Amino acid sequence: MAEVHSDVKDYYGKRLKSSEDLQTGACTVASSKRVTKQVREALAMVHSDVTSKFYGCGVVFPAAVRGCRVLDLGSGSGVDCYVLSKLVGQEGSVVGVDMTPEQVEVAKKHVEYHTEKFGYSRPNVDFRQGYIEKLKEIGIEDGTIDIIVSDCVINLVPDKSLVLKEAFRVLKNGGELYFSDVYSDRVIPDNLQKDKVLWGECISGALHWAELVRIATDEVGFAPPVLVEAAPIPFRNPELEKMTGEIKFCSATYRIFKMEKQDKKAEDAPVLLKYKGTIPGYEETYPFAYNITFTKSCPLVLSSSVAQLILKGRLATHFDATELDGGAQKEGTDEVAVVASSLESFRTLNPFECMASGKTSACGSSCSGSSSSSCGGSSSSKCCS
Repeated sequence: MAEVHSDVKDYYGKRLKSSEDLQTGACTVASSKRVTKQVREALAMVHSDVTSKFYGCGVVFPAAVRGCRVLDLGSGSGVDCYVLSKLVGQEGSVVGVDMTPEQVEVAKKHVEYHTEKFGYSRPNVDFRQGYIEKLKEIGIEDGTIDIIVSDCVINLVPDKSLVLKEAFRVLKNGGELYFSDVYSDRVIPDNLQKDKVLWGECISGALHWAELVRIATDEVGFAPPVLVEAAPIPFRNPELEKMTGEIKFCSATYRIFKMEKQDKKAEDAPVLLKYKGTIPGYEETYPFAYNITFTKSCPLVLSSSVAQLILKGRLATHFDATELDGGAQKEGTDEVAVVASSLESFRTLNPFECMASGKTSACGSSCSGSSSSSCGGSSSSKCCS
């Protein structure tokens, strides 16, 4: 493990001078997810020295974060942290953790600049050098974090289960890990995992997507990972692509919640959720998951186990909830759609099948009067078509 840490520090601290030096698109793949006006404005305010050293494979700016305490695992030069610093407001706070001294130095150098730029009376962001699988060593205590984000970093850690266990430890109940990373469609062979360039390029350290589900749910105790979006990884170096053979890679964004257990009967009970349209940047629609998009005009019926992901955390104030006796119903003149039959259905949502379907992110839900979803939100592993 120490050797891998050393190699990654060298790759990102000394070998790479900017994102242009990367040989694959794994660490810079563009996200298809809509970026809100608030995020665009915050990004425009981030210092150019910080953005020039950005490496990431998704958009890790979860909605409704005002006043939250956010932890960024593998914060690098601080781009995501500074955007989140603006989004959480003066009353919120952001902690960035990275093991690469050069990256942490760049991030720390611009704290005062962004404090003044955002009009804050004091900094609300803090950068710490350390390992994301050893958060206690840098003072991150149990149950103190509302949201954890991470952008294309967990794949660089040799033992992913340690990272997820630490995330579980520091999150509050109802909190979530909202992160983008690289995944493979099969287990990466040992000879590729030993290649320093492929590992540094976020390729050979990628988890098989099903292994993420197993570790997070069965080993650590999280609720099943909820897929938000998935996109293919482009190679810029033909030789590296040839080395990986038939293995397919994707960038995927997941949200994983720390939840208290429900009994089986309660998990299956239907709940009607009505989105109020009160999340900044999502006044008409809110894409919660790959196969679940809320709109103000379309109440959705979810199983209680899925609804609780929303109702037990920071998103609860943006929804009205009603427990139901049966499936899809009419409420006044509103149409209602049934979306997810159980939380367990997320375990089989294959990101590679989602990409093959031609859709990379949230596809919405039907309110046409049918009691079926327009997405694969039931027990099926298929995606929107």
